[in-house]
Amino acid sequence: MGRYTNFDMSHQVEVTIQIHCRSLPGTRFAGRAGVRLGIQNGNDVVQDVPGDAAEATFQASLRVTRNPKDGTPNFLGKFAHGTLDKRFIYLCWGERRGDDWDGFRRAKIHLSHLDWPSIETAVAALRPIEAFLAMTDDKGGPLCASVRADKIEWKLKPDQEPALL
Repeated sequence: MGRYTNFDMSHQVEVTIQIHCRSLPGTRFAGRAGVRLGIQNGNDVVQDVPGDAAEATFQASLRVTRNPKDGTPNFLGKFAHGTLDKRFIYLCWGERRGDDWDGFRRAKIHLSHLDWPSIETAVAALRPIEAFLAMTDDKGGPLCASVRADKIEWKLKPDQEPALL
């Protein structure tokens, strides 16, 4: 179970995921003029920024327990979506109208590849796990659907040197 062999994962732990978005496509898309990007927290979109921001960083705190089926990490909390076997975080595209969110696309940031050694390292070091991705798709629009593994880079936030996950 990684290098922290006496690390007790029988109970839930908390880990922070930081998602660093770059190359946002702009505020205009498909007749919309105020496009924004945010992260879904339960049924609400929060931390949203204009679609032409130079970059955006979203932070999600998640509880992690063992999946009762196979022992793999099971991510819980309002930022975690999906089924027990396929957890993910949603990044949402839409327009803000007062307090209301008019969403039109979402990108799924899958968590299933994060393993116990990665989580143990992050928790023991008190550092977040970071994801880096460009938010413009191949056609110049807002990135949506499941984000492929080759479009996202995962790292443990460096204390001094980065550790790739």
